[in-house]
Amino acid sequence: MGLIRDRIAKAALFLGVFGAIVPPVAASVLSGSAGRTVILINADPPDVVEANRALWTLGEPVEKIYGTPLGEPMRILFADPARIIVPKEDPAVTLYSVDKTKGENPLQVQTVWYAVRLTMYVSGGLMALAFLLFLWRRLSGPHGAVSE
Repeated sequence: MGLIRDRIAKAALFLGVFGAIVPPVAASVLSGSAGRTVILINADPPDVVEANRALWTLGEPVEKIYGTPLGEPMRILFADPARIIVPKEDPAVTLYSVDKTKGENPLQVQTVWYAVRLTMYVSGGLMALAFLLFLWRRLSGPHGAVSE
């Protein structure tokens, strides 16, 4: 029983430390390399965009020219270049066309960090398990602290 318990404790400790370090680093690298901050819009047809552009005046939100905004700016991963719209009226804004009626939802960085948080909870549990197994070994072994 002692050998199996020790192997389980070492595996739990390794997986716990691995799971606490690697996912946050991977999410940060992924967000930095494949992420893009955009405003999601439900895009209008090209003829409607041209009509909106003719009616648009300086100071109005640019995203309303191209469609209906679907919330605040957000960071998404693996953006499809065909869906990205950079308005010539304001090149600092990036729009991303989605059709919510078809269930199109791009992968958000926020979702990745939620998964990282869950992974870190599991890692903490594995490290606690390893600690308990090492403590059990220490207290029940022939050289344990508890002896009569």
